[in-house]
Amino acid sequence: MPASNRTSRSSRELSAPGTVAAGLLDALPDATCVLDRDGVIIAVNRAWEMFTIDNGGNPRTTGVGVSYLDVCERAAAATCEDAGHVAAGLREVLAGQTVESDYEYPCPSPAVGRWFVLRMTPMLRPDPCLLVSHTNITRRKTAELDLEARASRDPLTGLGNRQMLVEQLAKALTVRPFRSASPDVGVLYLDLDGFKPVNDTYGHAAGDEVLQEVARRLTLATRPQDTVVRMGGDEFAVVASRITPGGQADLVARIRAELLVPHLIHGHLVAVGASVGSYLAAAGEDPRACLETADQSMYAEKRTPART
Repeated sequence: MPASNRTSRSSRELSAPGTVAAGLLDALPDATCVLDRDGVIIAVNRAWEMFTIDNGGNPRTTGVGVSYLDVCERAAAATCEDAGHVAAGLREVLAGQTVESDYEYPCPSPAVGRWFVLRMTPMLRPDPCLLVSHTNITRRKTAELDLEARASRDPLTGLGNRQMLVEQLAKALTVRPFRSASPDVGVLYLDLDGFKPVNDTYGHAAGDEVLQEVARRLTLATRPQDTVVRMGGDEFAVVASRITPGGQADLVARIRAELLVPHLIHGHLVAVGASVGSYLAAAGEDPRACLETADQSMYAEKRTPART
C-alpha cells in the first residue's frame, strides 16, 4: 500500500468521531497529537485544541495537516531555544535513532508560570506514527525549584548563601562577545567587628537579630541587581556586576555607613561595624580566586590599627 494511503488510513482511524481510537485520544488529559513518519500532524485530541486556544494560538497552524517540525523550526527562528531542542529530539525519533525522547520546558502565561514535559513515543498501530504529548508538571517543578531556592538561601537572614555567591559570581565573570575587557565585577567580603561580645553579653537570640538587621541594611545599601549573601557566622559578601571603580568605592562607603549605625539591644546602643575587603574583577577570572582576594583584603583591613 502506498505511504500516502497508509497515512490517510491512520489519520481517519485516529481522528474519526465515534471511533475507539478517537475516544481514547480525547480521554487523555495531556495535550496530545499524533504525527506521521514525516512529522505531519494527523490527529489531535481535545486537550491539544483547548491548550492552543487558551494560549492565544491558532488551531489552523498547529492542527491536522501541519508539519510539527515546521512549527518547531518557526519557534526556534523566533529565538525560542527550547523549540530547537524539541525539533532535534523529534528528528531522532522519526529516524529511528532513539526509541523515545522527552524534554522539560517552561511555558509561562501572563498570569502564571508553568512547566511542561514533552514526550515523543513511537506507535506501531494502525501504522507507524508518533505520539507527542505535553504533560503539565508545574506542581512538581515548583516544588523542585523551591527546594533549590532553599538550598541556596541562608535560613536565618533570607540572604543567599555561599553556593549562590559562587554561582552568581561565575555568571558575572562569564566572557561574552563585545564585552569590555575592563574590570567591572565588584567582589566585597565583610566580617563584622564587635559581634562576638553581643552573643557573650546579650545571648545568641540577640546575636541572631543583629545578623538579621545587618542583612536588611546590606540589602538597603546595595543596588537591586547586586547579590548579597551570608557566608556563615558573621561573614557576608556582595557581588556587584557592571560597576566602575568609583561605583564600587561608593558602594563600600554606603555599606560602612549603614553598618556603623548602633543596634538597640535590650535598651543599650551597641556598635557593630564591619571590616570590608573589596576586589574589582574582570571577565574570565576565576570566581574562587576573586573571592579569596577580597577575603585577604578584608583581613588586611582588619589588621589595620585605626580605621574610619
